[in-house]
Amino acid sequence: MLLQFRKFSRGGIAIIILLLVGGAMVLFLIPSGGLNFSPSASVATVSGQQITPSQLSRELELTLRSRRNNGENISQQEAIEAGLHEQILDSMIARNAMFAFADKAGVSASDAQVAAYIREIPGVLNPITGSFDQAAYAQFLGTMRYAQPEFESDIREELTTQLTMGSLVSGIRAPSSYGALAFAYQTETRVISIADAPASVVGAIPAPTEAQLQNLWEEVQEQLRVPEFRAMARVNIPEQRLREEFDDRRAALTRPERRTYVRLSAQSQEQANDAAARLNRGETPDAVAAALGLQVTRGADQARSEVPDARVGEAVFTQARGQARAVQGQLTPWAVVRVDAITAAVEPDFAAARSEIRDAIAADEAADLLNTAIGVFEDARAGGATFAEAARQSGLTIVTIAGTTQDGLDQNGQPIEALADHEAVLATAFQTPESEASDFMPVGDADVIVSVERIIPATVRPLEEVRPQLTQMFTARELGRRLRERGAQVVEAVRGGQTFAAAARANGFTVRVTSQAVNRQAAAAQIPSRSLPTQIFAAAQGEVVTDMRGDQPGVLVAQVERINRADPSAAPQVVEAARTELQDSIGSSFAEALQNEIVDRARVNRNTSLMERMFPATSTDQGQ
Repeated sequence: MLLQFRKFSRGGIAIIILLLVGGAMVLFLIPSGGLNFSPSASVATVSGQQITPSQLSRELELTLRSRRNNGENISQQEAIEAGLHEQILDSMIARNAMFAFADKAGVSASDAQVAAYIREIPGVLNPITGSFDQAAYAQFLGTMRYAQPEFESDIREELTTQLTMGSLVSGIRAPSSYGALAFAYQTETRVISIADAPASVVGAIPAPTEAQLQNLWEEVQEQLRVPEFRAMARVNIPEQRLREEFDDRRAALTRPERRTYVRLSAQSQEQANDAAARLNRGETPDAVAAALGLQVTRGADQARSEVPDARVGEAVFTQARGQARAVQGQLTPWAVVRVDAITAAVEPDFAAARSEIRDAIAADEAADLLNTAIGVFEDARAGGATFAEAARQSGLTIVTIAGTTQDGLDQNGQPIEALADHEAVLATAFQTPESEASDFMPVGDADVIVSVERIIPATVRPLEEVRPQLTQMFTARELGRRLRERGAQVVEAVRGGQTFAAAARANGFTVRVTSQAVNRQAAAAQIPSRSLPTQIFAAAQGEVVTDMRGDQPGVLVAQVERINRADPSAAPQVVEAARTELQDSIGSSFAEALQNEIVDRARVNRNTSLMERMFPATSTDQGQ
């Protein structure tokens, strides 16, 4: 949270944004109708300390505002679907665990440290003098929905956690040898010569014999296996019934306009007008209520029908956001209302509501339809009719698939268009026995039944059918084997005392690179081979290594003539920079491991059911 405050309150524009946050901070996060959590409810307890719903909601809102201010357009629901609320809760649990650990160890930030930190927050400074301003501080706390003791306690916890973690990892230091090793790795170069030979160096590859083809066919039978095919039919149910139901439910599916507002109850028109004027001048509702002795209530994301007083509801839903207004109420003499947030009405969308409507129909009327259809199928099949004939008797559309693999390919290995993006249909087809039909299942914009007419078992293609492919495979293998042998001959010749150039020429190679220095990056980028650059930097001085070309048929050989390693003592600053970089990585890893251990010992209890009620899944998610 401390980091959020620093980011969120930096700069003049951010200060203005902070002051305009208003009362919607926490109320945005409360579902319609209210959560009605008990005062003792908590989303988690850490070492006996509670993390409350309001604390989590406030931190989520701060995080979202920070992201939005940085140009990331993300809604609260999108954040919830991405698990941001869970990530924030994990962070809060870690901070609370660290503070409990620090408190047990007797570590605490001083009052002076807390005060010094608060005085650096731009939102608490006088815009003219630039010094700390108590009134600005009070207004800042009001907009952030913090009581002063709670805010200062949070800052103390954050600073204490930083002090504790800093002291735990401050003694970590990577040895100087780490910097020297990193420096040596980064600066090492090798002087190499490279020769290559084309595929023609090994001559033409003779056609394989029958015995060779037979052995290869037996070896690669799994690759030549024809997968199981299934002939199937699927039945579509018309959309008209769903659309009629959608039209009938349109009014109920429409989401009305909702507003979040604050309300102050007054005893007289004069008192109400005074309160409204103060709110419009920028005073917080709590400050106005305290000054005038008024009661403050808040309405969170309410529809007009949910506002208890009809006259207050009329005022709330007819005034602009951010403006305060006095109104004579039905339940109280006078009230002052200020609208803090407006959520526009949303018309229902058929695509979004389709799944819900389909489920409702399935629970009501569609059950009889499905039972009737299944009965027709069973009766017709018992009488000797095919699935297609039974479907026609019910007036259903049929899509016939002559044969498909589990991946949706036909017997020629081509994708079947009718099954594109219908993994559920394929999965059902390969779970349904031959000559039987599945239950109705939702697929895209239709409900379908899958019938498996025939199963074509998996088979291995006969040798004669795959002879051309086997011949090509044998030729490629034999060419590769001969080229690798030719490269190995150069390696053995150099080991036997020949020079690299002489051994290469004797075996049909052409020297392409002579005594050139390369580093790791240059070798990887310039040498057309997967493993040769790695072999070069793993070889000893004078050694020869070989690998196949990666860009065309051919083979490469390379000799490491000399290894150049820079002297770490000649560049102490670079070595120290490398050591420091490694130290930072080691320190971060140690701090993370230490924090995880502290959290594991902190007796963390999560209230999963409360989290699910606070941040419910969308209706679409629930219907899937």
